[in-house]
Amino acid sequence: MPESSQEWFERVSAEIERSGRRSSDWAQWSSWPFEGELTPKPLDPPAQEPPRRGLGGEGCFICDKLAAGDRTYVFWEDEHAILGVPAEPRALPFAAFLMPRVHADLADLPLPSAARMGELLTLIERAACDVLDVPRIQAARWGDGQEHLHWWLFARPTGMRQLRGTFLSHWDDVLPSAPIEQLRADLDLVAARLVELAGGRAFPG
Repeated sequence: MPESSQEWFERVSAEIERSGRRSSDWAQWSSWPFEGELTPKPLDPPAQEPPRRGLGGEGCFICDKLAAGDRTYVFWEDEHAILGVPAEPRALPFAAFLMPRVHADLADLPLPSAARMGELLTLIERAACDVLDVPRIQAARWGDGQEHLHWWLFARPTGMRQLRGTFLSHWDDVLPSAPIEQLRADLDLVAARLVELAGGRAFPG
């Protein structure tokens, strides 16, 4: 039988009490954004999962904007997917959301849309690398706050080796942000190239 959440918590808590937490060598990684010692928080027990925003499509700002014809936050779309602009400025030269047009999470995403989004992950990286000075795209999906599936897409500047890997999104949080106008102009370049590679429509800002 798989462990329940409570059993997992009790086992891990007992091991922390017995021998402490595992040590991490993150501070030795060249990509670790911080200096000095960080102290892990105590482990909270399992609790009721809070409802995510847009549950079942009700009050989903993504669906509501699409239904109203509002494309102010969209810089590319086709019949399966949209590329969205982050609401706040970012530090990195490329940051965007890849989302399905239908209200779905990863587990219930219609397979035609899933297949198209898989293609798009490849073609977005190709488009971004063609027009921006970035070496590749990193993709991440958390989904704990918003039910509507959204892949975070990030890219670092070419040659900024300190930003490579796991902690890229943390660097994006602590570095000075670029003006939203600059980010949008770069996203528009990516969208125009993506139209050439994948079809769809671009929505210049």
